Amino acid sequence: MKLKKRIISIIDYAILTVLSAVIIVPLLWLFGNSMKSDKDVRVNMAKLLPTSGEWQPENYIQAWKRGNIGQTIWNSLFNTLIAVALILVVAYFASYAIARIRYKGSELVHALFVSMMMVPLAQVVMIPQFRIISGMNLVDTHWGVILLYTAAGIPFSVFLLTSFLRKIPMELDEAARIDGCGRLAIIFRILLPLSKPGIATVVIFQGMNVWNDYFTALIYLRSPGMKTVTLGLKNFMGQWGLVDYNRLFAAIAIVTFPIVLLYVIFQKQFVRGIAAGGVKG
Repeated sequence: MKLKKRIISIIDYAILTVLSAVIIVPLLWLFGNSMKSDKDVRVNMAKLLPTSGEWQPENYIQAWKRGNIGQTIWNSLFNTLIAVALILVVAYFASYAIARIRYKGSELVHALFVSMMMVPLAQVVMIPQFRIISGMNLVDTHWGVILLYTAAGIPFSVFLLTSFLRKIPMELDEAARIDGCGRLAIIFRILLPLSKPGIATVVIFQGMNVWNDYFTALIYLRSPGMKTVTLGLKNFMGQWGLVDYNRLFAAIAIVTFPIVLLYVIFQKQFVRGIAAGGVKG
């Protein structure tokens, strides 16, 4: 029995090592190429480190200026923070109504949110969506894309938070009512602290979706001062398909850092939220 457990443990560690390498090696490759010279990155792009032994950290300074990274990061950060906050507020209260309030049709409402996850809204309703945003004079504005990100992110967030709230015993609500707590007090004092892993999972997922979005930003954001980080990376594409690779890699490393940092901060809550939200209570 001990030998069997040891073999299983070795296999588990081997699989985790391979999966870790799949994630870490591309990041190292990205960082290594961002520090290479123009010639080195074109001739030896497959290698992790500069073959000439000369590191060029000035690529990051040039990438910051050429890609207008400061402005694009601010635009993406503003869009991400506001959109994720709106998604959390709407999705959490909707999830509470589905998971904690007993009424006819709650399962139908839940099924409607789940069905919306199966439809690529950005592509299917692109034309009517654009006409609505244009009619509201929100094209080339922060709030135009924020509304679209919020609408697109709510279905998955409701699905995940509903599954998570159903894992919390209903007896807590009943005990709180006996103690004189109203509905809002139950939500903010009892359920919200217990929902931190699920909330962290939504923050990471939706934060990544908004931060990495290209399609919506390309259609609705036109002026240079409104461009996000994904659109800013186009500045490293020259005429006839020529690409300034080492500065492009440096720019990608810069804009990837906030998402990596977000995951590092919330990784424990993220894992707990996935584990709890993936099981229906």
